[in-house]
Amino acid sequence: GKTGLLTEVSTASALPPDSKLVPGGPRGPNAAKRDRDNDIWASDIHVTPEGRLLYAAARTSNSIGAFSVDAATGKLTYLGSTSTEKQPRGFRIDPTGRYMVVPGEKSHTLSTYAIDPSTGALKPIGKYPTGKGSDWVEIVTFD
Repeated sequence: GKTGLLTEVSTASALPPDSKLVPGGPRGPNAAKRDRDNDIWASDIHVTPEGRLLYAAARTSNSIGAFSVDAATGKLTYLGSTSTEKQPRGFRIDPTGRYMVVPGEKSHTLSTYAIDPSTGALKPIGKYPTGKGSDWVEIVTFD
């Protein structure tokens, strides 16, 4: 609290246990040419407002991984993974912690989900066209 130093308390994969993806390497114009089809390619991470659930997007697997967060220790427990839009990027959880919006950079749509507060499971509730390359979404409120 005084220095801002972070200490690792746990690590967990956002991918389903049967995933064949592997840690990748640098991307971009100066990166070595190689097959990247099975690289883990994460994009975004968010915690629900009360801090009990954490979600992480994995672009290569087109999924959102869900975790419970132990309030006392900060340790994560993998709850499951939900298939979502192709190449999910900047998803958002609404301020109430009840809904999630996930755009897909390569799907040209976004999906909305209800978040089950007891299990963290995502229930699809809508799908909407966004146009080409949607990769970010913001949720705003007008009070």
